[in-house]
Amino acid sequence: MTTPTPTTSDQVVPDSIHRESAWDFIRWAAAALRLPVREQNGTAWLEVPEPDQSIFDGQAELQLSLGNTASAGATESMQFDSRLCQWLIGRLRGTDSALPTRPVNQPTAVKDIADRLFAAYSVDGGNVHLGGCQLTDLPFLRLSFASEAGDEVRHLFVAHDGSSVSDRLAKDLGLLQVEPILKLPPRIDEPAVHSLVTAGRRVAAQSVTSRDPNTAVVEPTLVTVVWVKHASGTLNFTIGENTVSLPFSGWAKTLAAQPYTSPASGASGFHLAATDDGRIDSADQIDMCQQSGKRVLRQDLVRCATTGKLVLEEFTDTCSVTGQHSLTEHFAECEKCRQLVSKAAFEESLCAACVQMAKIKNDDPRLVWILGEHAGLERWRNWQLAETKSVYVAQASTWTKRLLVVVDKETLAVDHLATAGKFGSYWAPASESQRIEILR
Repeated sequence: MTTPTPTTSDQVVPDSIHRESAWDFIRWAAAALRLPVREQNGTAWLEVPEPDQSIFDGQAELQLSLGNTASAGATESMQFDSRLCQWLIGRLRGTDSALPTRPVNQPTAVKDIADRLFAAYSVDGGNVHLGGCQLTDLPFLRLSFASEAGDEVRHLFVAHDGSSVSDRLAKDLGLLQVEPILKLPPRIDEPAVHSLVTAGRRVAAQSVTSRDPNTAVVEPTLVTVVWVKHASGTLNFTIGENTVSLPFSGWAKTLAAQPYTSPASGASGFHLAATDDGRIDSADQIDMCQQSGKRVLRQDLVRCATTGKLVLEEFTDTCSVTGQHSLTEHFAECEKCRQLVSKAAFEESLCAACVQMAKIKNDDPRLVWILGEHAGLERWRNWQLAETKSVYVAQASTWTKRLLVVVDKETLAVDHLATAGKFGSYWAPASESQRIEILR
Protein backbone atom coordinates (compact mmCIF):
# COMPACT_ATOMS: atom_id res chain seq x y z
CA MET A 1 0.00 0.00 0.00
CA THR A 2 1.44 3.36 -1.03
CA THR A 3 0.99 6.41 1.15
CA PRO A 4 0.07 9.47 -0.93
CA THR A 5 2.44 12.42 -0.84
CA PRO A 6 0.87 15.32 1.13
CA THR A 7 0.13 18.49 -0.78
CA THR A 8 0.18 22.08 0.47
CA SER A 9 -3.57 21.79 1.00
CA ASP A 10 -3.16 18.96 3.55
CA GLN A 11 -3.98 20.20 7.03
CA VAL A 12 -3.05 18.39 10.20
CA VAL A 13 -3.61 18.82 13.91
CA PRO A 14 -0.38 19.68 15.78
CA ASP A 15 0.80 17.10 18.25
CA SER A 16 0.92 17.85 21.99
CA ILE A 17 1.21 15.93 25.24
CA HIS A 18 -1.44 18.23 26.69
CA ARG A 19 -4.61 16.38 25.76
CA GLU A 20 -8.08 15.86 27.13
CA SER A 21 -11.02 13.76 26.00
CA ALA A 22 -14.08 15.21 24.37
CA TRP A 23 -16.06 14.54 27.54
CA ASP A 24 -13.48 16.32 29.71
CA PHE A 25 -13.75 19.29 27.38
CA ILE A 26 -17.56 19.22 27.46
CA ARG A 27 -17.59 18.99 31.25
CA TRP A 28 -15.13 21.92 31.51
CA ALA A 29 -17.14 23.97 29.01
CA ALA A 30 -20.38 23.30 30.87
CA ALA A 31 -18.82 24.35 34.17
CA ALA A 32 -17.41 27.47 32.53
CA LEU A 33 -20.85 28.34 31.17
CA ARG A 34 -22.56 27.40 34.46
CA LEU A 35 -24.66 24.72 32.81
CA PRO A 36 -25.83 22.04 35.29
CA VAL A 37 -24.41 18.56 34.65
CA ARG A 38 -25.01 15.35 36.59
CA GLU A 39 -23.29 12.00 36.15
CA GLN A 40 -24.32 8.49 37.16
CA ASN A 41 -23.26 4.99 36.12
CA GLY A 42 -21.57 5.97 32.88
CA THR A 43 -24.26 8.39 31.80
CA ALA A 44 -24.37 12.20 31.99
CA TRP A 45 -27.22 14.68 31.66
CA LEU A 46 -26.65 18.28 30.64
CA GLU A 47 -29.33 20.94 31.01
CA VAL A 48 -29.97 23.23 28.05
CA PRO A 49 -31.10 26.82 28.67
CA GLU A 50 -34.57 27.48 27.26
CA PRO A 51 -33.41 29.96 24.58
CA ASP A 52 -31.13 27.28 23.09
CA GLN A 53 -33.45 24.27 23.31
CA SER A 54 -34.55 24.73 19.72
CA ILE A 55 -31.04 23.75 18.60
CA PHE A 56 -31.68 20.34 20.13
CA ASP A 57 -35.21 19.79 18.83
CA GLY A 58 -36.74 21.31 21.94
CA GLN A 59 -34.88 19.09 24.43
CA ALA A 60 -34.36 20.63 27.88
CA GLU A 61 -31.81 17.99 28.87
CA LEU A 62 -29.24 16.10 26.81
CA GLN A 63 -28.24 12.56 27.68
CA LEU A 64 -24.64 11.51 27.01
CA SER A 65 -22.98 8.12 27.16
CA LEU A 66 -19.59 8.20 28.91
CA GLY A 67 -18.66 4.54 28.39
CA ASN A 68 -17.47 2.60 25.40
CA THR A 69 -21.01 1.37 24.73
CA ALA A 70 -23.86 3.78 24.09
CA SER A 71 -26.33 3.76 26.96
CA ALA A 72 -30.03 3.47 26.37
CA GLY A 73 -31.61 6.83 25.71
CA ALA A 74 -28.35 8.61 24.79
CA THR A 75 -29.24 11.39 22.41
CA GLU A 76 -26.11 13.34 21.64
CA SER A 77 -22.74 12.68 20.04
CA MET A 78 -19.68 14.03 21.81
CA GLN A 79 -17.57 14.34 18.67
CA PHE A 80 -16.16 17.83 18.16
CA ASP A 81 -18.10 18.27 14.93
CA SER A 82 -21.39 17.46 16.71
CA ARG A 83 -24.01 20.10 17.35
CA LEU A 84 -23.38 19.77 21.10
CA CYS A 85 -19.66 20.63 20.90
CA GLN A 86 -20.21 23.33 18.30
CA TRP A 87 -22.91 24.90 20.49
CA LEU A 88 -20.64 24.87 23.57
CA ILE A 89 -17.71 26.30 21.60
CA GLY A 90 -19.93 29.05 20.23
CA ARG A 91 -21.14 29.90 23.72
CA LEU A 92 -17.55 29.97 25.02
CA ARG A 93 -16.43 32.30 22.29
CA GLY A 94 -19.31 34.64 22.95
CA THR A 95 -18.60 38.08 21.59
CA ASP A 96 -14.85 37.87 22.30
CA SER A 97 -12.19 36.44 20.04
CA ALA A 98 -10.56 34.71 23.01
CA LEU A 99 -12.15 33.45 26.22
CA PRO A 100 -10.56 35.06 29.34
CA THR A 101 -9.56 32.44 31.91
CA ARG A 102 -7.09 31.93 34.77
CA PRO A 103 -5.41 28.93 36.42
CA VAL A 104 -7.79 27.37 38.96
CA ASN A 105 -5.50 27.45 42.01
CA GLN A 106 -3.57 30.60 41.19
CA PRO A 107 -3.04 33.08 44.06
CA THR A 108 -5.13 36.17 43.43
CA ALA A 109 -4.25 38.41 46.38
CA VAL A 110 -1.06 39.89 47.82
CA LYS A 111 -1.85 38.22 51.14
CA ASP A 112 -1.60 34.79 49.52
CA ILE A 113 1.89 35.65 48.29
CA ALA A 114 2.97 37.23 51.56
CA ASP A 115 1.80 34.34 53.75
CA ARG A 116 3.72 31.84 51.65
CA LEU A 117 6.94 33.87 51.68
CA PHE A 118 6.76 34.88 55.35
CA ALA A 119 6.49 31.25 56.45
CA ALA A 120 9.95 30.50 55.08
CA TYR A 121 11.81 32.96 57.32
CA SER A 122 12.72 33.18 60.97
CA VAL A 123 13.83 36.54 62.38
CA ASP A 124 15.22 36.56 65.94
CA GLY A 125 13.84 39.51 67.86
CA GLY A 126 12.22 41.02 64.78
CA ASN A 127 9.84 40.41 61.91
CA VAL A 128 9.47 40.15 58.16
CA HIS A 129 7.00 42.30 56.27
CA LEU A 130 6.31 43.46 52.75
CA GLY A 131 8.07 46.54 51.53
CA GLY A 132 5.78 46.44 48.51
CA CYS A 133 4.20 43.85 46.25
CA GLN A 134 2.63 44.14 42.82
CA LEU A 135 0.57 41.48 41.05
CA THR A 136 0.53 41.85 37.29
CA ASP A 137 -1.73 39.85 34.95
CA LEU A 138 0.13 38.63 31.87
CA PRO A 139 -1.70 36.96 28.99
CA PHE A 140 -0.78 33.44 27.90
CA LEU A 141 -2.60 31.89 24.99
CA ARG A 142 -4.05 28.37 24.91
CA LEU A 143 -4.84 27.13 21.43
CA SER A 144 -7.09 24.07 21.46
CA PHE A 145 -7.23 21.78 18.40
CA ALA A 146 -9.79 19.01 17.91
CA SER A 147 -8.08 15.77 16.88
CA GLU A 148 -8.61 14.26 13.44
CA ALA A 149 -10.85 11.62 14.99
CA GLY A 150 -12.79 14.30 16.83
CA ASP A 151 -12.60 12.46 20.16
CA GLU A 152 -10.02 14.57 21.97
CA VAL A 153 -8.57 18.08 22.11
CA ARG A 154 -4.88 19.02 22.07
CA HIS A 155 -3.57 22.21 23.64
CA LEU A 156 -0.59 24.37 22.66
CA PHE A 157 0.54 27.32 24.76
CA VAL A 158 2.14 30.65 23.91
CA ALA A 159 3.69 32.96 26.50
CA HIS A 160 2.87 36.64 26.84
CA ASP A 161 5.94 37.54 24.80
CA GLY A 162 5.00 35.23 21.91
CA SER A 163 7.44 32.45 22.79
CA SER A 164 6.48 28.80 23.13
CA VAL A 165 5.83 27.43 26.61
CA SER A 166 7.68 24.36 27.81
CA ASP A 167 5.66 21.39 29.00
CA ARG A 168 7.09 21.81 32.49
CA LEU A 169 6.16 25.49 32.73
CA ALA A 170 2.65 24.81 31.43
CA LYS A 171 2.18 22.28 34.21
CA ASP A 172 3.76 24.46 36.90
CA LEU A 173 1.62 27.48 36.02
CA GLY A 174 -1.57 25.44 35.92
CA LEU A 175 -2.33 26.22 32.28
CA LEU A 176 -4.06 22.86 31.94
CA GLN A 177 -6.66 23.55 34.64
CA VAL A 178 -8.25 26.91 33.95
CA GLU A 179 -11.57 28.57 34.78
CA PRO A 180 -13.34 31.46 33.04
CA ILE A 181 -13.07 34.92 34.53
CA LEU A 182 -16.71 35.89 34.80
CA LYS A 183 -16.31 39.30 36.42
CA LEU A 184 -14.04 42.12 35.26
CA PRO A 185 -11.39 40.15 33.37
CA PRO A 186 -8.14 41.99 32.54
CA ARG A 187 -8.32 43.88 29.29
CA ILE A 188 -6.42 42.99 26.16
CA ASP A 189 -7.00 44.70 22.82
CA GLU A 190 -7.75 42.80 19.63
CA PRO A 191 -4.37 43.53 17.96
CA ALA A 192 -2.58 42.00 20.97
CA VAL A 193 -4.78 38.90 20.79
CA HIS A 194 -4.18 38.59 17.05
CA SER A 195 -0.44 38.95 17.62
CA LEU A 196 -0.46 36.11 20.17
CA VAL A 197 -2.65 33.96 17.91
CA THR A 198 -0.18 34.53 15.07
CA ALA A 199 2.67 33.50 17.36
CA GLY A 200 0.65 30.43 18.37
CA ARG A 201 0.07 29.46 14.75
CA ARG A 202 3.80 29.82 14.16
CA VAL A 203 4.58 27.53 17.13
CA ALA A 204 1.99 25.01 15.89
CA ALA A 205 3.37 25.19 12.35
CA GLN A 206 6.90 24.50 13.55
CA SER A 207 5.69 21.32 15.24
CA VAL A 208 4.19 19.92 12.03
CA THR A 209 6.52 21.27 9.33
CA SER A 210 9.48 19.77 11.17
CA ARG A 211 7.91 16.41 10.22
CA ASP A 212 6.65 17.38 6.76
CA PRO A 213 7.26 20.82 5.16
CA ASN A 214 4.24 20.40 2.87
CA THR A 215 1.67 20.27 5.66
CA ALA A 216 -0.35 23.09 7.16
CA VAL A 217 -1.97 23.45 10.56
CA VAL A 218 -5.74 23.41 10.98
CA GLU A 219 -7.35 26.39 12.64
CA PRO A 220 -7.68 26.09 16.44
CA THR A 221 -11.09 24.99 17.68
CA LEU A 222 -10.93 27.44 20.58
CA VAL A 223 -8.55 30.20 21.58
CA THR A 224 -8.34 30.90 25.28
CA VAL A 225 -6.46 33.70 27.02
CA VAL A 226 -5.07 32.46 30.31
CA TRP A 227 -4.26 35.36 32.61
CA VAL A 228 -1.26 34.40 34.71
CA LYS A 229 -0.29 36.53 37.66
CA HIS A 230 3.31 37.65 38.06
CA ALA A 231 4.43 38.91 41.47
CA SER A 232 7.24 41.34 42.26
CA GLY A 233 8.13 43.25 45.35
CA THR A 234 10.41 43.50 48.35
CA LEU A 235 10.62 41.72 51.68
CA ASN A 236 11.86 43.79 54.62
CA PHE A 237 13.50 42.16 57.63
CA THR A 238 13.44 44.45 60.67
CA ILE A 239 15.19 43.95 63.99
CA GLY A 240 15.07 46.92 66.35
CA GLU A 241 15.68 50.08 64.37
CA ASN A 242 17.49 48.35 61.52
CA THR A 243 16.04 46.91 58.31
CA VAL A 244 17.45 44.97 55.37
CA SER A 245 15.58 44.21 52.16
CA LEU A 246 15.30 41.32 49.74
CA PRO A 247 13.63 41.81 46.33
CA PHE A 248 11.53 38.99 44.85
CA SER A 249 10.05 38.35 41.43
CA GLY A 250 8.33 35.38 39.81
CA TRP A 251 5.07 33.73 38.82
CA ALA A 252 2.56 33.97 41.64
CA LYS A 253 1.73 30.27 41.45
CA THR A 254 5.32 29.04 41.62
CA LEU A 255 7.02 31.85 43.54
CA ALA A 256 9.27 30.40 46.22
CA ALA A 257 11.09 32.19 49.03
CA GLN A 258 14.78 32.86 48.34
CA PRO A 259 17.50 33.01 51.00
CA TYR A 260 18.68 36.41 52.17
CA THR A 261 22.32 36.97 51.25
CA SER A 262 24.19 39.31 53.56
CA PRO A 263 26.53 41.81 51.90
CA ALA A 264 28.71 41.74 55.03
CA SER A 265 29.35 38.00 55.47
CA GLY A 266 28.25 36.80 52.06
CA ALA A 267 26.27 34.03 53.78
CA SER A 268 22.78 33.07 52.65
CA GLY A 269 19.95 31.73 54.75
CA PHE A 270 16.37 31.93 55.95
CA HIS A 271 17.17 32.48 59.64
CA LEU A 272 18.20 36.06 60.44
CA ALA A 273 19.46 37.73 63.59
CA ALA A 274 21.24 40.94 64.57
CA THR A 275 24.54 41.79 66.23
CA ASP A 276 24.62 44.05 69.28
CA ASP A 277 25.50 46.98 67.04
CA GLY A 278 22.45 46.32 64.83
CA ARG A 279 23.90 44.53 61.81
CA ILE A 280 21.44 41.99 60.40
CA ASP A 281 22.90 38.79 59.01
CA SER A 282 22.34 35.04 58.84
CA ALA A 283 21.93 33.75 62.38
CA ASP A 284 24.67 31.16 61.90
CA GLN A 285 27.13 33.98 61.15
CA ILE A 286 26.61 35.64 64.55
CA ASP A 287 28.54 34.56 67.62
CA MET A 288 29.51 35.93 71.02
CA CYS A 289 32.87 37.45 71.88
CA GLN A 290 34.06 35.38 74.84
CA GLN A 291 35.97 38.33 76.22
CA SER A 292 33.33 41.08 76.12
CA GLY A 293 30.11 39.08 75.78
CA LYS A 294 29.07 41.10 72.69
CA ARG A 295 27.12 39.46 69.85
CA VAL A 296 29.11 40.16 66.70
CA LEU A 297 29.69 38.72 63.25
CA ARG A 298 31.78 35.59 63.43
CA GLN A 299 34.12 37.04 60.79
CA ASP A 300 35.04 39.79 63.28
CA LEU A 301 36.27 37.23 65.82
CA VAL A 302 39.69 35.65 66.06
CA ARG A 303 40.72 32.63 68.07
CA CYS A 304 43.16 33.22 70.90
CA ALA A 305 46.05 30.81 70.35
CA THR A 306 46.65 30.61 74.10
CA THR A 307 43.13 30.09 75.48
CA GLY A 308 41.20 28.93 72.43
CA LYS A 309 38.55 31.60 73.01
CA LEU A 310 36.80 33.40 70.15
CA VAL A 311 37.29 37.11 70.81
CA LEU A 312 37.25 40.44 69.04
CA GLU A 313 40.60 41.28 67.47
CA GLU A 314 40.79 44.50 69.49
CA PHE A 315 41.47 42.43 72.61
CA THR A 316 44.44 40.65 71.05
CA ASP A 317 47.92 41.19 69.67
CA THR A 318 49.63 39.20 66.98
CA CYS A 319 52.49 37.07 68.20
CA SER A 320 55.61 37.84 66.17
CA VAL A 321 56.80 34.24 66.51
CA THR A 322 53.65 32.29 65.58
CA GLY A 323 51.79 34.98 63.64
CA GLN A 324 48.68 34.03 65.61
CA HIS A 325 46.38 36.16 67.74
CA SER A 326 46.42 35.92 71.51
CA LEU A 327 44.72 37.95 74.20
CA THR A 328 47.02 40.80 75.25
CA GLU A 329 47.18 39.56 78.83
CA HIS A 330 48.62 36.28 77.59
CA PHE A 331 51.91 37.74 76.34
CA ALA A 332 55.21 37.50 78.21
CA GLU A 333 58.82 38.45 77.64
CA CYS A 334 61.25 35.80 76.46
CA GLU A 335 64.14 35.53 78.96
CA LYS A 336 66.64 35.27 76.16
CA CYS A 337 65.65 37.62 73.27
CA ARG A 338 63.43 39.92 75.42
CA GLN A 339 60.68 39.83 72.75
CA LEU A 340 57.08 40.10 73.91
CA VAL A 341 55.66 36.78 72.77
CA SER A 342 52.38 34.91 73.16
CA LYS A 343 52.52 32.32 75.90
CA ALA A 344 51.41 29.81 73.27
CA ALA A 345 54.87 30.23 71.67
CA PHE A 346 56.84 29.44 74.83
CA GLU A 347 58.80 26.35 75.70
CA GLU A 348 59.41 26.82 79.40
CA SER A 349 60.96 30.31 79.69
CA LEU A 350 62.13 30.67 76.08
CA CYS A 351 60.18 31.52 72.95
CA ALA A 352 60.04 29.11 70.01
CA ALA A 353 62.36 31.32 67.95
CA CYS A 354 65.16 31.09 70.50
CA VAL A 355 64.65 27.36 70.92
CA GLN A 356 64.57 26.62 67.21
CA MET A 357 67.58 28.64 65.99
CA ALA A 358 69.46 26.83 63.23
CA LYS A 359 73.08 27.05 62.03
CA ILE A 360 73.62 29.24 58.95
CA LYS A 361 76.52 29.86 56.60
CA ASN A 362 78.32 33.18 56.43
CA ASP A 363 76.87 33.83 52.98
CA ASP A 364 73.29 33.53 54.19
CA PRO A 365 71.61 36.72 52.79
CA ARG A 366 70.07 37.57 56.14
CA LEU A 367 73.43 37.44 57.88
CA VAL A 368 75.06 39.39 55.05
CA TRP A 369 72.48 42.18 55.54
CA ILE A 370 73.10 42.27 59.32
CA LEU A 371 76.88 42.26 59.04
CA GLY A 372 76.75 44.90 56.34
CA GLU A 373 74.94 47.22 58.76
CA HIS A 374 76.95 46.32 61.87
CA ALA A 375 80.57 45.63 60.84
CA GLY A 376 81.74 44.76 64.36
CA LEU A 377 79.72 41.57 64.28
CA GLU A 378 82.10 40.14 61.65
CA ARG A 379 84.46 39.23 64.50
CA TRP A 380 82.01 36.56 65.68
CA ARG A 381 81.69 33.07 64.32
CA ASN A 382 79.40 30.02 64.43
CA TRP A 383 76.21 31.88 63.62
CA GLN A 384 72.75 30.50 64.30
CA LEU A 385 69.57 32.31 63.28
CA ALA A 386 65.79 32.28 63.57
CA GLU A 387 63.31 34.83 62.41
CA THR A 388 59.92 36.00 63.56
CA LYS A 389 57.42 38.20 61.79
CA SER A 390 59.33 41.35 62.83
CA VAL A 391 62.91 40.44 63.87
CA TYR A 392 65.92 38.26 63.22
CA VAL A 393 67.22 36.48 66.33
CA ALA A 394 70.88 35.60 65.77
CA GLN A 395 73.44 33.96 68.02
CA ALA A 396 77.24 33.66 67.61
CA SER A 397 80.18 32.56 69.75
CA THR A 398 83.92 32.71 70.33
CA TRP A 399 86.11 30.39 72.43
CA THR A 400 85.01 32.06 75.65
CA LYS A 401 81.59 33.68 75.22
CA ARG A 402 78.39 33.84 73.25
CA LEU A 403 76.54 36.77 71.68
CA LEU A 404 72.82 37.27 71.06
CA VAL A 405 71.61 40.00 68.74
CA VAL A 406 67.96 40.83 67.89
CA VAL A 407 67.67 42.85 64.68
CA ASP A 408 64.59 44.61 63.30
CA LYS A 409 63.82 43.05 59.90
CA GLU A 410 62.70 46.29 58.33
CA THR A 411 65.35 48.76 59.58
CA LEU A 412 68.17 46.33 60.60
CA ALA A 413 68.42 48.28 63.87
CA VAL A 414 69.54 46.24 66.89
CA ASP A 415 66.63 45.92 69.29
CA HIS A 416 68.47 43.83 71.87
CA LEU A 417 72.08 42.79 72.49
CA ALA A 418 73.21 40.37 75.19
CA THR A 419 76.17 38.18 76.09
CA ALA A 420 76.62 34.98 78.03
CA GLY A 421 79.42 32.67 79.07
CA LYS A 422 80.35 29.75 76.89
CA PHE A 423 78.20 27.40 78.90
CA GLY A 424 76.16 29.79 81.04
CA SER A 425 72.37 30.07 80.89
CA TYR A 426 72.07 33.73 81.86
CA TRP A 427 72.14 36.36 79.13
CA ALA A 428 73.32 39.74 80.38
CA PRO A 429 72.05 42.74 78.43
CA ALA A 430 74.93 44.75 76.95
CA SER A 431 75.58 48.21 78.31
CA GLU A 432 75.74 51.20 75.98
CA SER A 433 79.53 51.10 75.89
CA GLN A 434 79.49 47.36 75.25
CA ARG A 435 77.02 47.86 72.38
CA ILE A 436 79.36 50.38 70.75
CA GLU A 437 82.36 48.11 71.18
CA ILE A 438 80.60 45.01 69.82
CA LEU A 439 78.78 46.60 66.87
CA ARG A 440 81.61 48.85 65.54
